[in-house]
Amino acid sequence: MKLASLAILSLALTACAGPLAKGPSPDLRLRHVVLYQNGLGYFERTGVMSGERLTLRFREREVDDVLKSMVVVEQNLGANETPSTVSALLPRSGQASGPDDPAQVELVFSPAAKRPVSIAYAVPTAAWKATYRVILPAKGQKEKRALLQAWALITNIGDEDWSEVDVTLATGAPLSYVSNLRSPTMLDRPELKGVYDGEGGAHAPVLAERSPGLDADRDGVLDHEDACPREAGSTSSSPGQHGCPHAVRISSSEIQILTPVPFDKGSDVIPPRARPLIEEIARTIKGIPHIRAFEVDGHASADEVGAADLAARRAAAVRAALLQLGVSAELVTRSHGAEMPLVAGDTEEARKGNRRVSLRAPDVRPTQAPTPRREAPAVTPEAMEKTPEAAASVDAVAGAFRYAIANPVTLPKKSSALITLINRPVAGEDVLLFRPDPAAPASATHPFRAAQIENKSALGLQPGSVSIFSGGTFVGEGVLTRLLPGESATIPYAIDSSTEVRATSMTTDVPVRVVSLSRGALRVEDRYRRVTVYDVRPGRDVPETLLIRHARATGFEPQGLPGCTDATPDGCLVEKKLAPGVPQKVAVEETRLSQHDIPLVRADSERLSLYLKGSSLPAELRASMDRAVALRRALDAANDELDPLRRKRAELIDRAAELRESLRSIERTPQAGKLRQTLLDRLAEVARQSEEVGAKITQRVEDVAMARAELDEMLRDLVIEGR
Repeated sequence: MKLASLAILSLALTACAGPLAKGPSPDLRLRHVVLYQNGLGYFERTGVMSGERLTLRFREREVDDVLKSMVVVEQNLGANETPSTVSALLPRSGQASGPDDPAQVELVFSPAAKRPVSIAYAVPTAAWKATYRVILPAKGQKEKRALLQAWALITNIGDEDWSEVDVTLATGAPLSYVSNLRSPTMLDRPELKGVYDGEGGAHAPVLAERSPGLDADRDGVLDHEDACPREAGSTSSSPGQHGCPHAVRISSSEIQILTPVPFDKGSDVIPPRARPLIEEIARTIKGIPHIRAFEVDGHASADEVGAADLAARRAAAVRAALLQLGVSAELVTRSHGAEMPLVAGDTEEARKGNRRVSLRAPDVRPTQAPTPRREAPAVTPEAMEKTPEAAASVDAVAGAFRYAIANPVTLPKKSSALITLINRPVAGEDVLLFRPDPAAPASATHPFRAAQIENKSALGLQPGSVSIFSGGTFVGEGVLTRLLPGESATIPYAIDSSTEVRATSMTTDVPVRVVSLSRGALRVEDRYRRVTVYDVRPGRDVPETLLIRHARATGFEPQGLPGCTDATPDGCLVEKKLAPGVPQKVAVEETRLSQHDIPLVRADSERLSLYLKGSSLPAELRASMDRAVALRRALDAANDELDPLRRKRAELIDRAAELRESLRSIERTPQAGKLRQTLLDRLAEVARQSEEVGAKITQRVEDVAMARAELDEMLRDLVIEGR
């Protein structure tokens, strides 16, 4: 076969008044139709030419698509024969009154063709749709074998009957566009001036071309003025900081918030001077979507009342401001109270620097796109296997599957037909799936009934509705998304209200090791352990398998998840065997390592000892750290004693004041002599106790001062390199 050359001649109007009942041409038989799922149809026609002209009839709305896609092939040409030149006489665009009015395209063959020809073209038509039946195996059946049926609904929306037509169903969606080829298009051209009229000179100054220079980091500061030409920053009056990041610095592996968000004393309201900083942080976070979570750390100075609560409110205020500015990353607030001063010292300037909120990204690994989950159908009754499949072959063409229907299709115009594409056994069973879904509120506490199947064939299954059958009857309907060869799917079709699943989570942190120590700042590593417990109470008639879609916490890694079959960056499918009516618990453990800094002089002695226990240090450093822990314990013990002693002394002072007031009230009562002596004795005893308690307080304060001085002296030169 050789392709005839197709030329478009000048437009000539040909009207077609008759109906299109016989299709585009009574001389060409419709031989093959390819239907796509995006509403395109590819049509092939064959016939024998006996002259030089062939008239094709279409609807007005189809003509432009025919012109874009039509090919003409002459058959039975000899080795030395040349195919005819084919010209098309077209209907003038807009001549028809409506898109469904008839229009003709006349093909002229030169020289006249007297041989078989094939003509093919693509026009819009009804998309074919997939629908499925899944017959589940009987309960207790040893072999997990289901039956899958795939049906295709096709529609002939044309003006001719399909008679013995070969039909192919394609899964792809080829790109196609609406265009108007027939309307003459006149394009504007620039007007030629100053050539023929002698006015070629300039009428105004012609300025030189000026290039502003390079700006590699695109921060608006040119490289020759930018002190940090490879890091996006902002302007500054200081030449050494012009173009450098002032608040946030981003690298491939970390984010650094250079300037903490400041707060006024005793306040959790973001001051106006901090608003530009908040906005810059928000812009930066939104520009790095691969970092999924940030920790918002609130701090207070030592002289602020209720430091822990105040620091928590400050962190919450910054979090709310960032969310209002469109930040979508997860923001977790933490309160450090006055335990992590940024600036040492007791001056107001130092305390001002410690009233702050800082941000850090605990996990900056690039986000991996989650693997899309596939959901599909399942089936089994042996009787259904006898239904013949209509697809004679399945081929992959241009990234799509093409189902060639085995037998020719006869389909009257304006009618539809349902064709069985696939009818075969697959690995499948009935399961419970606990996966809370906003579309089904009851799924928050009750699992879905679901059909689980595995597509081991070479066939790709397209999206469509799935009717599920079990025990010889219809039990529900699911939705199948695209299922490729080798993939598995779990298709929810009903909610099992007899079974209840409730999940609870608890996160704890455990000291792991010392990372480094410098200038009294101790960097330590903690292991955060998150345990989620699923309390399962099965009904009396449940499948033997429960699947739990466990949502992973940001930054946490699963530790030995039981039966994990479908791990993704954001979740895991946990499998558990069930016994009807027997409650059980499924525990999922996840961990995350996190490092942070603490001032050693303020560190808790018990946690310090745990950090040291997990660290491998040289003997000399170990001895120094053990001594530091001992001093820290002494400080804790002294401080633990000071609080009750101070409370006791305050109580004694109040008691003495009460006794003195009582003495004053009876000092002019002669008959109260005995009572006066009793009160004086009690006052003396209270004074003695107060003096003893005061002496103990003085001693403990001296102990604290000595232990702190020794600890400060020890820490001055104590350094542990980063490990």
